[in-house]
Amino acid sequence: MNHNYPSLPQNFLYCSASAVIVGTERCRLYILVSNAEQAAKYTWVTKTRKRTRYVVPCERLYGLQSPEEIEAAAANYGFVDSYPHICDVMEGHKRLASIIIETNALRWALTFLPDDGVKTVSINDKGLSIQGVPLGGIALYSAEVLVRSRPLRLAFEQMPRNETAHVDILGHRNARAIKVSLGTETHYVFDYRNGFTAFIPRGEER
Repeated sequence: MNHNYPSLPQNFLYCSASAVIVGTERCRLYILVSNAEQAAKYTWVTKTRKRTRYVVPCERLYGLQSPEEIEAAAANYGFVDSYPHICDVMEGHKRLASIIIETNALRWALTFLPDDGVKTVSINDKGLSIQGVPLGGIALYSAEVLVRSRPLRLAFEQMPRNETAHVDILGHRNARAIKVSLGTETHYVFDYRNGFTAFIPRGEER
């Protein structure tokens, strides 16, 4: 086993449905997880140069402790996949507003986010705010999005301490989403009315 791999995030399957996408490309291993309300992408450096992409049942990944084990499980139990994941789709969408903010501020928001309900997340010249409660940050442009509290809580619970995050509001027409980027991790929370389906062109739903 290659012990030079970093350890996995404690809850990297936090928003997965029944299966996830695991792939390798240009010496990177990635995993894409999603449900109707949110999605996440994790990446790690790998020695594997070949391009692979598998659909892997979640139960094959439970209890794994390294990206190397994920890569092996995908090769052994996965099914070859070529269909775009929602994380792939989101990478091409326009940023309506952006902000740089400390992850500690996002974690502090957990103290007032309930398990249920809908919240307005705004980025403007006063920084990032949730339902009018300011969290600070340095903003570029202004936008807002309505999201359910539960997926927002789940995403913020994944935030490490004492790091810097880039938070964007993405969108087009009536489709909007929050994107939180942490270098090797990207988390999305979608507009509560339409979920991720609003970002998928008609005729391309799986």
